Amino acid sequence: MKWEENVRVSLAVLALAALVLSCRSPRTEQPSLRVFGNEPFWNVTVSESDGITYQRMGEAEISFAYEPPDHPEAEIPTRVFGPLRDRAGEHEIEIRIREEDCPDTMADMIHPMRATVWIDGEELSGCARRLDESPPVESP
Repeated sequence: MKWEENVRVSLAVLALAALVLSCRSPRTEQPSLRVFGNEPFWNVTVSESDGITYQRMGEAEISFAYEPPDHPEAEIPTRVFGPLRDRAGEHEIEIRIREEDCPDTMADMIHPMRATVWIDGEELSGCARRLDESPPVESP
């Protein structure tokens, strides 16, 4: 009797696990982001499929493996990528992106996200936007 009862319970647990797994929504890829700033001109591309790439005008591009962002508790929704090291272990980057309007005074535009990037200990401030979204709004 005990053996049959264990088999029934095991089958019920397996059926429940299969039901839960079948109800889960398929994983979707995070949207690619472009993070950028002025003086000095720099940009970072964040892509789940292509990784994270940092480029500063006149310097070599630095690539980092993609890792999903953390979402720390905050009043303003924030995504934190890193800190991450490049493959050679020579460079470190951390990216914080907040869902908050970001004025770009040089382009006279307002972007939907504000960003802070730390690259090798240097702090850079700028804006961010999804690569698949429409162009930013001109500031009034």
